[in-house]
Amino acid sequence: MTYTGLFEEGKEIEKLKIKIKNLEGLEEIHRKNNGDLRVHIVKLEKQIVKYKQDIDRLSEERDNFETMAKKKDT
Repeated sequence: MTYTGLFEEGKEIEKLKIKIKNLEGLEEIHRKNNGDLRVHIVKLEKQIVKYKQDIDRLSEERDNFETMAKKKDT
């Protein structure tokens, strides 16, 4: 092996170290974003449950009004 080969290998190793460092940084960003998204998803799921309850309540109230209107007409 020549000295130039060792020098080239050293450059390649440094490039790979930089790539690894960049990937680790991206992984950290990904983990943070993933955590933020999970929190947002949980909030949305709670809103969905609330909206479904509201829909059920409004449907029941509508049915009650329809029943009262029919009784009034008779």
